Amino acid sequence: MSEFLRESFNESKTMYSGHNEALVELADENPNVLILYADFAQGQAGTYYRKKYPDRLINMGIAEANLMTVAAGLAEGGKIPFTHCHSIFAIGRAYNQIRQIAFDKYNVNIILCNTGIFWNFMGASHQVIEEIPALRALPNLVLLSPSDAVEAKKASKAAAYFDGPVAIRLAEPETPIIYNDDYPFEIGKAKLLKEGKDVTIAATGILMSKVLKASKILERDKIDVQVLNFHTIKPLDTEAINNSARETGAIVTVEDSSVIGGLGGSITEILSENYPIPIHRIGVRDVFGQTGNMEELATEYNMNITDIIKAAKNVIKKKRK
Repeated sequence: MSEFLRESFNESKTMYSGHNEALVELADENPNVLILYADFAQGQAGTYYRKKYPDRLINMGIAEANLMTVAAGLAEGGKIPFTHCHSIFAIGRAYNQIRQIAFDKYNVNIILCNTGIFWNFMGASHQVIEEIPALRALPNLVLLSPSDAVEAKKASKAAAYFDGPVAIRLAEPETPIIYNDDYPFEIGKAKLLKEGKDVTIAATGILMSKVLKASKILERDKIDVQVLNFHTIKPLDTEAINNSARETGAIVTVEDSSVIGGLGGSITEILSENYPIPIHRIGVRDVFGQTGNMEELATEYNMNITDIIKAAKNVIKKKRK
């Protein structure tokens, strides 16, 4: 396992906790950092800003398109805005504005709150499975998908000083902290979390802890698993994908969003042109979500540890002889 991984995954936090820590530190470092939100501000950062920087915390109301438009104007004026709204409404109500932000390369940081299938008890009306394919199609836009609170903090800080628009996916449930605080984060570079030669598991987002646990179980069955963390979905690290495909000859992709145009679709596109190998995509398969807690939903949509193990074993059987 990577030296940057914790020995155990016993502590859990939300990704928002790491993101909020980053916002607080960024606020102290740079007076141009602003928080804009659509009628809600998550936790510590909102409280901190209200007390210390009330003029830098802006409630735009339930008006997501206006939220993005104002953020673009602030970025044009030299500010560093972080917009916060539910991901389903960012994609559903403000896509045209996000598209324009990408076109003009504004330094707007779009925080996609409650992403993916695991916005547990809100159900299909609020669970968003299409954000990755919708956003990765936009030129100039960087799309980040951290897998725990530590990586969410690193991603938020990196986004603040990136020259151009960045969207960050933050899932709602608490998730195990898997990285040490000195974990290095670089936009556009996949992170090798475990060496292996039999099969690659390429994952992004909140399911990473399940992937790592599955890899340990597979090791007991004498299956040597390589684990890659694609915290950056766009630009995707094509070099890491191609190299891994040649090293293991089989890939399982894991994500909490749609496999149609998601991480799995992206990797399949790349390898179909460069190095076709067996691939199994774990994610949401052309269905809407439903109500349930994270474990119930992971089981319903075949995203649990047992599903990852089964997929890895099956894809190995399809490798070139």
